Amino acid sequence: MQYRSMAILLAFLVFTSPGFGADSTPNKKTSPSKENKTQTPTRQRFKGEVMSLDAKAGTVDVKGTNGEKSFVTQDAAKDSLEVLKTGERVRVTYSEKEGKLIATSLARLKIKTKTAAKNQKNPSTSAKPDGKESNKSATK
Repeated sequence: MQYRSMAILLAFLVFTSPGFGADSTPNKKTSPSKENKTQTPTRQRFKGEVMSLDAKAGTVDVKGTNGEKSFVTQDAAKDSLEVLKTGERVRVTYSEKEGKLIATSLARLKIKTKTAAKNQKNPSTSAKPDGKESNKSATK
């Protein structure tokens, strides 16, 4: 009889303590709801060439290697539309909200020129610090 009372008391303590019972509710911090996921969209980046832009409407179309995307700008990206031109290469930082691509940043990308690439490959023709060009064949 004494063992039976202790077993019942032990079973009562085990099943009523937090975390052990079958009816325990999950902690909100460990399992985020779907609402939290839609409130914090992930930022993505897209590089390409500006195909068209409308500063008044705040829209820009950019064509990249993966196709063309249309963005609605906000914040600093909207201000960037006034200085960008069609044909320039840009990097767009954006997120997707309600099926629309919202650009938060537009950055102009530098275009590598052929002469800069040539000088990097052949450093013997570059100018010396004193301003004279080096020419190894002329010294022989």
